[in-house]
Amino acid sequence: MLEEINYSLFQGINKFAGYNPIFDTTAELIAEYLPFLFILVMIYCWFCKKDDISKINLLSVGWSTFLALLVNFLITLFYFHPRPFMVHIGKLLISHGPETSFPSDHATFMFSIAFAFIILDEFRITGIILSLLALIGGMARVFAGVHFPFDIAGSFGIGLISAIVIFTLKGVFLPMNKRLVEFYKNLLMENSIQKNYRQH
Repeated sequence: MLEEINYSLFQGINKFAGYNPIFDTTAELIAEYLPFLFILVMIYCWFCKKDDISKINLLSVGWSTFLALLVNFLITLFYFHPRPFMVHIGKLLISHGPETSFPSDHATFMFSIAFAFIILDEFRITGIILSLLALIGGMARVFAGVHFPFDIAGSFGIGLISAIVIFTLKGVFLPMNKRLVEFYKNLLMENSIQKNYRQH
């Protein structure tokens, strides 16, 4: 029953692929490269936020993403679900190996960052925007024929749960995050001293 719904939803989205080259190319670019935008947002926030608390929170976003991808990896060890092209349905726009489809690493990566940002007051608006982009990116993966809708739904759940777990246990990560921030600041200070020394 669920598998039939999954297949039906996939065909409802993927059936529009292959008709408009501009639309197809746009979907392919989103499906493949949207996660890099999330990385750029993380880097931008890291360098724009000068206070230690923001950097500590951003490190927790990183731990959330790590946990989500670890859960994905563990799932793939015990569960295999074929991709659409492996069961000969739909149109494939992106070349991909015959690997398990559930869950989507791309979507999990994006959702875990987006939901972690939403939890943080100072990044909430950014997180909401990123969550919408993550949904678009996930649907683009379905449109391109490399994932089923339930793969994206699974990634949504994993990203959400991982973010909640990490920020519920943030006290556990706090000492390590503080040390990492201090290490980063010391590196900047050393580089600044060396630069000033060379100039004189």
